[in-house]
Amino acid sequence: MKNILKASIAALVVAQTELASAAINFGGSNVQEGLRGSGDTADGAVQSLITNAIGFLYLVAVVFALWGGFNILTAGGDEEKVKKGKTILIQAALGLVVIWLASSIITWIVTRILVNAA
Repeated sequence: MKNILKASIAALVVAQTELASAAINFGGSNVQEGLRGSGDTADGAVQSLITNAIGFLYLVAVVFALWGGFNILTAGGDEEKVKKGKTILIQAALGLVVIWLASSIITWIVTRILVNAA
């Protein structure tokens, strides 16, 4: 499970890095019209990267919560498995709260930076 999570995170980072670098304008006026990418700026690319990463973290937290529920459902009366499932559920709930707080703080910081920069 840990290897799948690590591989998923690595794939997300690579994909998001490629998207972020593709969205930055490095002198698009010198490129032929048919070859131009999007008109996004660097701050838009960073915001997109952060939004996608937070969305992925929400997905991971929900998958862990489902895994904890599955452990409880399949415990078959084994107290150790029920305890493990409850621990996973509690950790997933705390993870969701932390992700939500981080998302709110990042959104607040980015809006303050962009408002002050304008």
